[in-house]
Amino acid sequence: MFSYYLKLALISLRKTPFLSLLMIMTIAIGIGAAMTTYTVSYLLQKDPIPTKSDRLFNVRLNSYGPDKPFNISQGKEVPPFILTYQDAINLQKAKQGVNQTPLGSFKMMTRTTEQSITEAKMTPIRSAYRDMFTMFEVPFKFGGAWDEIADQDGLQVAVISSELNDKLFDGENSVGKSLLLGDLQYRVVGVTDDWYPIPKFFDYRTRAFNKPRDVIVPFQAQINNELWTGSDVSYQCWKEPADDSFSAILASECVWVSYWVELNSASERDNYMDFLVNYSMEQREYGRFLREPLHQLFNVKEQLIERKIIKDDGNVAVWLAFAFLAVCLLNCMAMMVAKFHGKAGEVGLRRAVGASKQDIITQFTVETCIIGLLGGILGLLLAQIGLSVTAQLYSHLYAEMLEMTAGIVIMTIVLAVASAVTFGLLPTLHAAKVQPSSQLKSL
Repeated sequence: MFSYYLKLALISLRKTPFLSLLMIMTIAIGIGAAMTTYTVSYLLQKDPIPTKSDRLFNVRLNSYGPDKPFNISQGKEVPPFILTYQDAINLQKAKQGVNQTPLGSFKMMTRTTEQSITEAKMTPIRSAYRDMFTMFEVPFKFGGAWDEIADQDGLQVAVISSELNDKLFDGENSVGKSLLLGDLQYRVVGVTDDWYPIPKFFDYRTRAFNKPRDVIVPFQAQINNELWTGSDVSYQCWKEPADDSFSAILASECVWVSYWVELNSASERDNYMDFLVNYSMEQREYGRFLREPLHQLFNVKEQLIERKIIKDDGNVAVWLAFAFLAVCLLNCMAMMVAKFHGKAGEVGLRRAVGASKQDIITQFTVETCIIGLLGGILGLLLAQIGLSVTAQLYSHLYAEMLEMTAGIVIMTIVLAVASAVTFGLLPTLHAAKVQPSSQLKSL
């Protein structure tokens, strides 16, 4: 029986091709706009690490000098979002969390030992303790993280991305092979699998939607080799270092190290805050931390909002896009009313030869489903074009990030069909009320 109604629906669409195409296009434009906005909002604001986002914390210490605060926001003093080297190392040694790590960054010319210096490429590099891989759930394709000795001694070992591994080692297992960072030789101990946390919650705001860095080395290796790229770090001082040397930077009150800690549960937050207050009181005895102890812990979502990587009102654009979809559907409903009204004679004839109201409702419902399905498919194409344009307009977003998931694709089709049927319900019921006698008189 369904095939009969499907045949009637296709015949009806062919009888009014222009009106049918206009309805399909109207739905497609609404669906395309709504799903482009929804997809961008969903991908950019989703929880990047849902299994532990409530127990991963960015640590902030109010280590600035007594003369002026680090910053004032909405009339309140705000501590630095990064730490001094000495504070990061002190917290690391205290080991008050399940896992903890400072995060550093620098850039170096990178190549294999077989490549010439002219083949080297400037590469952003992350420095961290091995805990980072567990904390941030970094997957491995080959090998794994370095050991604790590498952390303590700053051994020249590295974990590289699968993308860099493809470029330098043709995608082969490169564990044990050598990599040159500048003139320094590092041994590859691991290759990460595809790992694109969105947003990149542990990085600076301007890099939150960039790909993770291709090379990760022990934090102490950066310190031992005095690897420093001033333009690659947020580096701020309330008191200038004694001189321009790297050792002076390490001994200074300049903040430049991001610090993250993982706790057993979100409920341990207060305990860790107490530890930070006690730590600052101890440091005050050495003439440091002379301001109010306005120390802070931000979990992943709080960090993203506070650093303005995502917004609390980020769904406003989505609501506006779906309001536009509703307007499109209302226009489509008006066209359906006109289309079904033009079929009043046909409906009256069918009723006269025995078709029930239910038969008429089923016939037009199948037709609206087809219109919605075709509108949804075309809307998917428009949404994909919209995502491509968005990726080109915002250069900090990489194209692979803005791709609809299978769930969003299915949701788009279901939304298009359900919307068409819902907004087609009034025209369908109106058509089913046609009286056979009144229409037959006009034939």
